[in-house]
Amino acid sequence: MNDLRYSIEDNKLFEAIADVAYLAGQKGFSSGDSRCDVAQFIEWAKEFEAVHEDTNWDEQDYCDTIDAFTTAKLKVELK
Repeated sequence: MNDLRYSIEDNKLFEAIADVAYLAGQKGFSSGDSRCDVAQFIEWAKEFEAVHEDTNWDEQDYCDTIDAFTTAKLKVELK
């Protein structure tokens, strides 16, 4: 019952996708095409995970980091 169906890397990506989508929604982002937005959030989360592959989250605050990353992406997208 407790076996993991996904790898740790999968779970980290899923968390990043959820966080990016939550933060974008919290900041009122919507392009008007939800499927397009979801695809964009997945791409951003993949990029975040690639950039932070070796980040030590015991030394750097994850929430602040993903918030800053998402905010920067939204600023570029909204231009």
